[in-house]
Amino acid sequence: MRYLWLQADILPEMKARGCQIQTIKDFAFTNLSQLRQMDLTWNKISAITTNTFFGLQNLESLIIENNPLRHFEASSFAHFPSLRVLHLGNLMFSNSEHSGMQVLNLSLIFGGFPHQLSNLTITSAVRPMTLVITDDSAPDEGLNMSLMFHNLTKLESLSLTNCWLDSLEGDLSLDMTSLKYFSLDQKTEFSLTTDFFEHLTSLKFAFIYNTQLRCTCDDAWFLRWARNQQQAEVFMFSYENEPLSCISEDGLQDLYTYDQAHCSLDVGFVFFVSTSCFHLLFMLVVLLHQLARDYLLAFYYITHGWLNEALRHQNTRGRYLYDAFVSYSGRDERWVMEELLPNLEQRGPPFLRLCLHSRDFQLGKDIVENITDSLYRSRRTLCLVSRHFLRSNWCSLEMRLGTDRLQVEHRDVLILVFLEKIPSNLLSAHHRLARLVKTRTYIDWPQDPAQQEAFWDRLWNKLVTDKVL
Repeated sequence: MRYLWLQADILPEMKARGCQIQTIKDFAFTNLSQLRQMDLTWNKISAITTNTFFGLQNLESLIIENNPLRHFEASSFAHFPSLRVLHLGNLMFSNSEHSGMQVLNLSLIFGGFPHQLSNLTITSAVRPMTLVITDDSAPDEGLNMSLMFHNLTKLESLSLTNCWLDSLEGDLSLDMTSLKYFSLDQKTEFSLTTDFFEHLTSLKFAFIYNTQLRCTCDDAWFLRWARNQQQAEVFMFSYENEPLSCISEDGLQDLYTYDQAHCSLDVGFVFFVSTSCFHLLFMLVVLLHQLARDYLLAFYYITHGWLNEALRHQNTRGRYLYDAFVSYSGRDERWVMEELLPNLEQRGPPFLRLCLHSRDFQLGKDIVENITDSLYRSRRTLCLVSRHFLRSNWCSLEMRLGTDRLQVEHRDVLILVFLEKIPSNLLSAHHRLARLVKTRTYIDWPQDPAQQEAFWDRLWNKLVTDKVL
């Protein structure tokens, strides 16, 4: 059949597949206004004129695949206000302005791009193709290809076969929120960016045929995306069931191998390393807590107090609030109240001011911070050593802070007063105190009342010396 001429007005569907049709006369479908579907696959149609499809204002589906189409006149498809499905075939036409390049200006052949389309298949099987859509105000000025599918919010199916695309980017799919089926068959090198699929929120099926991506991590992401995709089914096919390949300077490479070697992060290895580090850190913390807990705590508060004193050192006159910080056990508090305070604070002038934890610590403040601040705001530390003192953890901390301050400041800031005789075997268990007893002078509280007056004179003179200076 060389020509086609039909007249009828009640045909809802027409199929003329493989009928050897070469030419369709102008106005051949004038009386087919009710036609909804037309299939002209596998014919020999080479040209579509402006009036070839005149009269098909209700046509919804047009399939003209596998025809040697070489020429489209302007507004060839301008008569389809209801067209939803369009399948174009092996396009063989060219344009003198683009040597060797097939140019398809959809705006020109549609008389304005049809935004009602929901299924569009474009195939180029001979040479690279340039798809063009033009602005209504400037029909001869081609816009960027990313605008090809602009405003196609109802497009549900898109098939791109051998279109010689350089890349598929997010701008192309920006408005394809209804796309459910995507097919790509590209035998030439191109790039596929991550944001292309981000906008395809309704995608159900993606078919990738014989695709050769570039060997870059920007493209290798596609394999991970395809494997982990839960929204859509992704099918990848290649020649002779070979792995999906990518193109590098050294030729074709297995994309999966490239991804593993250059881009993929072994999650299992990362978990192993992080878990091992966590366990090692945990064991180190436990060991430090068991073996050096007291030393670390003391070091922290010593450093904290030393820094505070260094900041207050500029004002030497007002940096001390107390003349002595009294370190004692709560079981010895009666002796402190009845003997120590009356003989030191009430004697003068000059009058001494002592710091007692039961009287001078700030309410609501952490105990260790109270100890540290009060100790470093006192000229001296007065330790009242007894068996109760040796058993007290708080007294032990105050002793460590006092001895460390002694080593840092290199001056006589620590005074030891023994309220009772301590056996040497009991004292030796407290290394710091035992060492101080061997290297420094200390005072014993006399049990004979006749000697107690001399004891208070000696202690008061020691504490008041720096105050007078």
